[in-house]
Amino acid sequence: MDSQTELHPIGLMAVILLGIATLIVPRRYALVPFLIVACFISPGQRIVVATLDFNLLRLMILFGWTRIFMTGEARGFKWRSLDALVVLWTLSGTAILMLRDGTLASLIYRCGLMYDACGMYFLFRLLIRGWSDVEAIFTSAAVISVPVAAVFLLEQATGRNMFAIFGGVPEITLVRDGRLRCRGPFAHPIYAGCFWAALMPMIGALWFTSRTKRWLAPVGLLACVVVIVTTSSATPLSAMIVAITGAALYPLRRYVSWMRWAAVFGLVGLHLVMINPVWHLLARIQLVGGTGWYRYKLIDEFVNRFHEWWLLGTNNYEAWWEYGFEAVTNQYVLEAVQGGLLTLVLFIAIIVCAFQGVGRIMRSATGEHFPKYASWAVGASLLVHCAAFIAVSYFGQIYVVWYLGLSIVGSLLPEPRNATPRVYRILKARGDRGEAEPAVAPVGAQ
Repeated sequence: MDSQTELHPIGLMAVILLGIATLIVPRRYALVPFLIVACFISPGQRIVVATLDFNLLRLMILFGWTRIFMTGEARGFKWRSLDALVVLWTLSGTAILMLRDGTLASLIYRCGLMYDACGMYFLFRLLIRGWSDVEAIFTSAAVISVPVAAVFLLEQATGRNMFAIFGGVPEITLVRDGRLRCRGPFAHPIYAGCFWAALMPMIGALWFTSRTKRWLAPVGLLACVVVIVTTSSATPLSAMIVAITGAALYPLRRYVSWMRWAAVFGLVGLHLVMINPVWHLLARIQLVGGTGWYRYKLIDEFVNRFHEWWLLGTNNYEAWWEYGFEAVTNQYVLEAVQGGLLTLVLFIAIIVCAFQGVGRIMRSATGEHFPKYASWAVGASLLVHCAAFIAVSYFGQIYVVWYLGLSIVGSLLPEPRNATPRVYRILKARGDRGEAEPAVAPVGAQ
């Protein structure tokens, strides 16, 4: 990354106006400025202070936390297991990298990742309180998708990226195999496509809202498809297929457990009967060209060299293959090589805990149909991320959608049914059956 400040006057004005909006708008719309910054301002815009790199999203996090402290919206916050996993995951990655490397540059790098992860996740957790907040976010995403799609169509027609004036993206649109790979303000076409593929289920959930907003669902979905198709990248197209499939399985939601185990046993069965390992299937996926073989080889070397990275990660992954790995295009592999097996396990634990939370939210949702489908849509969005992690390591704006999904789960989790002390539940059960209560009151009941 650049080590100096690069801030266009338009970018400066935008972040000031959007930062002020974050401070003053109603809470349910406080996350909208984050979506606007992610979708319309390139990652090249940043302020560097004493080697500390603050892109505009990081500045927006500062505005968001300023709002929290000014309004006292942190009151009523309830700590969840998902919150603990997020904190432990960030601390594990930082501690292990410092044990392996121990340089000031590594510490600054990891502190930046911790700031992004905890800053965004907990900020979103505090600003999302109920289904009305979720509906407002989904509605805003659908509205924003329309001008974003127009921008990508313009880039497709001209072969020029209008966001190049801000820096961070090239002016001439990348061409591969005769196809323009549009990216808009995103760092890479893949990030742009995966960003909107992950939002597709959430936007589709608007179909289950009031009639005045229902029309936004097909319009927003069409805009998402436009963005994904214009990126001309296999990973976003695959992510879109996952999003559509995940959303379409909503009528079969009672059979999720069966589908999950069927997928597990299916992959294990394929692995046993195939000549190559099951992840070799990645080398055969060629939707629009792509680098499937590279992704297969990365996973293959990662598995075969377990002894090199399991304890403290490794800095030598570039030597795993004679042609070298220019980039670790796999989030799971990146977690492992940077933070060892412990960090990878914690990362997977976050995903498992989030999916379990989606199930609990769905079971507790009552009344209107929107809460049930919206929670399913969040689960489908998380599934898109899990699929995308196989082919790309996250960076920049796409983290907004990832932490948005996690924070919705963390915020809307119902209280456990067994929150009442066990002794009182026993007493209540006995009372319901007409049994005599014990003569001595339980400890703490006096």
